[in-house]
Amino acid sequence: MAHAQTGRLNEGERTVGEALTLNPRFAEGWRARGLMLMHLGRHEEALVCLDSALALQPDFPEALSARAEVVGELTKAKDQLAIIDGALARDPEDAARWNSRGGLLAGMGRPEEALVSFDRALSIRPDFVEALCNRATLLLETNRLDSALTCFDAVLAIEPGLAIGWNNRGNTLAKMQRFEEAATSYDRALAIRPEFAEAMENRDFALFTLGRNTRSPAKYMRGLFDEFAAHYDDTMLEKLKYRAHLHVRAMAMRVLPRLVPPWRILDLGCGTGLVGVAFQDLAVGGRLDGIDISPRMIDAARSRGIYDDVILGDLETVLAESDASYDLIVSADTMTYFGDLAPAFAGVAKRLEPGGFYLFASEAKAGDGWEQTKVHRFRHSEVYLRAEAERASLKFVDIMECTLRREENDPVFGFAVALQKPAERQDEYL
Repeated sequence: MAHAQTGRLNEGERTVGEALTLNPRFAEGWRARGLMLMHLGRHEEALVCLDSALALQPDFPEALSARAEVVGELTKAKDQLAIIDGALARDPEDAARWNSRGGLLAGMGRPEEALVSFDRALSIRPDFVEALCNRATLLLETNRLDSALTCFDAVLAIEPGLAIGWNNRGNTLAKMQRFEEAATSYDRALAIRPEFAEAMENRDFALFTLGRNTRSPAKYMRGLFDEFAAHYDDTMLEKLKYRAHLHVRAMAMRVLPRLVPPWRILDLGCGTGLVGVAFQDLAVGGRLDGIDISPRMIDAARSRGIYDDVILGDLETVLAESDASYDLIVSADTMTYFGDLAPAFAGVAKRLEPGGFYLFASEAKAGDGWEQTKVHRFRHSEVYLRAEAERASLKFVDIMECTLRREENDPVFGFAVALQKPAERQDEYL
């Protein structure tokens, strides 16, 4: 789902297909694959997937509505195809209609016939950029990557100022695992169209894959957690033995000057509300707010009925722009999606009242600095955490080694950390 949400529908469709070979009775997987195929324009294949989802779960509302949309698109496409075929019978040298026919056939999940139509259009007009671009895109979608790259190069040789061509060339290279070259293609797209959001996000993801980002891309996180929300608690607590929220609460018991309400508390990356539940007793008579980047996580958190407010947004941005203040800010499985913690710590310092605390969990790294892990999370050293706290004018109060969760049956080691914003008077410190 993260691939799909970052514009890599083909990669997402392939990956969820692999998941379905492991568990073919996963109705949500069939629904997700059907949606990806629908957005790729492969409606007949999408219909098969959605029917598979409904065979497993007949009352699956999202699959039912998606199926209705796919059937409508297929019916419309078949009607349009009949009209185009009639026109081509009268004028078989109409390149534009052959191109349109190819687009319809691709959308109906008939890629070989679509390629024949695009080739027919190009035999009439060899420099027909739209048909050439459509052909290249279809080759990309059907995993004929070398041919797709050659075709995109031909497009750009004719029209080098075509931003979408550079973006799609980058997508082809990314799918070939040639992320350096992909990033260069995205740079070319952005040089032509600086506000090209898809190219920005694709470039961000390519650099993230190369381990060169200072944090997880926002769109990546949004897509990942939107699809994770429905089964987050079960997966994290039962399958991964997630305990970070409990370690953060244990740290509170070690360092907070009082363990009675009321506190004004902000939960960063609140997710479904696991941390909020762990701290709701301290917020009685005070306030408990949450921030999360995922709309579906926000919905899940809101449904618990424990938050006064839940804010949808990227935490770095919200912390920098908000004017609310808190006695206590907490986060558990959140700092693991940020490498460079300077913006987050600066935002926390801005939002804490003097004497207020920030309690959080982080994956542990030996030595100094931070690093990106093989599963695209980040871990931080104690040396780094202390340095960034000092840079943000936050007092480093305490650190506790702990096990955050399991990953491939191995423990993931981390820290629970307590920082404090200096009080206005020295005698008000802990």
